[in-house]
Amino acid sequence: MSNEARNVMSSWLGALARGGVIEGEGQDALAAFVVGEDRVTELRGWLAEQGEEVRLRERRAAIEVCIWMANVDRNLDAEEAAMLRELIGHSGLSDDVQDELVAASHDLPSLDGLEERLTHPVLRELLLALAWELASADGRIDRAERDFYTGIGKRFEVSAARAAEIQRAIAERLA
Repeated sequence: MSNEARNVMSSWLGALARGGVIEGEGQDALAAFVVGEDRVTELRGWLAEQGEEVRLRERRAAIEVCIWMANVDRNLDAEEAAMLRELIGHSGLSDDVQDELVAASHDLPSLDGLEERLTHPVLRELLLALAWELASADGRIDRAERDFYTGIGKRFEVSAARAAEIQRAIAERLA
């Protein structure tokens, strides 16, 4: 994993924490940059109103998407695996679920029913942004990365226009 990709994952760990998706406090305003502070506040409020089962379901599904993003090129190197373990370790999920997710880092989790497990539109957009930034980290976007982005956007019911806006926001951030 390049230094750039490591920095991307580190930034997004902060953004997901700041949005209330994973445990801890992030210092990064990345989530607000992509979706706006009002929508991040909306996500935090929604998560706070949900029962523990819903919060854990959303958190696990978000991590599963991250696992797929790291593996989309079919090459999970040691540094990528370490970043995923860090994300999983900060998730606040039970030890058993964390063990399952670490194992899924190498034997990809099913994305069946993802739309029912990861339901909040703001979180869906944040994960699209993460997918695009990770794809862009090495300076090129290959077909598998582009196809994953398009496919996950459709599954998340993010319009093609909004998905393109997210891509532009990430490109602006990287410029």
